Amino acid sequence: MKKRILITGGAGFIGSHLARRCIADGHLVTVLDNLTTGFATNIPGGCNVINADIADPETLSLLPSEGFDVIMHLAAQSSGEVSQENPDLDLKVNTLATLMLLKWSMQNQVKRFLYASSMAVYGNPERLPVRETDPCLPLSFYGISKVASEHYIRHYASEGLDTTVFRMFSVYGPGQNMENLKQGMVSIFLAYLSKNEEILVKGDRNRFRDYIYIDDVVDAWCSSVDNPASFKKTYNLATGKKTCVHELVDAEIRLFGRDRDTYPVRYHGSTPSDQFGLYADISAIRRDLDWSPKIDLEEGLKRMIAWVKEGHRQS
Repeated sequence: MKKRILITGGAGFIGSHLARRCIADGHLVTVLDNLTTGFATNIPGGCNVINADIADPETLSLLPSEGFDVIMHLAAQSSGEVSQENPDLDLKVNTLATLMLLKWSMQNQVKRFLYASSMAVYGNPERLPVRETDPCLPLSFYGISKVASEHYIRHYASEGLDTTVFRMFSVYGPGQNMENLKQGMVSIFLAYLSKNEEILVKGDRNRFRDYIYIDDVVDAWCSSVDNPASFKKTYNLATGKKTCVHELVDAEIRLFGRDRDTYPVRYHGSTPSDQFGLYADISAIRRDLDWSPKIDLEEGLKRMIAWVKEGHRQS
């Protein structure tokens, strides 16, 4: 059934991929983005576009009076490093904006609300793989803003809104912002490689993450829209596999066609409030959505490197 879908942050990496899929599936898509970190060129044709700041209370008055069937809320300040520099911005853009959008959704009879949360909510968990029921003890202001938003979402779910929260782990793939060296290990290291520059790695080489390819993320979001099993639930969106930073660096150098033994890599310093390592238990999302990741890291890196070498064309 054709749905009216609002995607906040739809000019960003993940949001634009979702917009493209929703358009391809025949839905009516509106993208809301202030283009601070997203790009107008990312937005697929066929979308209604609202260029505005979700954190501005006046923005909600720009939304069409006929409303939406589904809201996919991804607009956020999403860099942990930036959040440490400006926590007030995180509070406004991530938490307050989410609260305002939730209130608007209830007032305008929106039935479905999907939210982009983050692995940052967990901090450094005591046990791995981390489960959705494990404590949320974030290390960064960014993680705090996501936990707070989750609590607001839980409240509105109890008021009748059909919500789903995705705690996304390290998402990568074509369309990532290759100029942003403060977010996304995969894209940061590839940015250095594409310029034939020394790879600077902030932090310990043995830190580890759970890397998930963008197409698998989009599949999970879209498969949950009409699935009542996912209503009022929170899911880890990941692969369940652990990859150390030095393993990622070596794989990128090799797949890019460079010599792993001679290519310059420097491990130096650290990022404030960075998590040392975590990977996810994904049994809940497998069970409820009959979903599983299809693209492993080797294949995903090959696809992203091909996109980089083609000149960063949107994919």
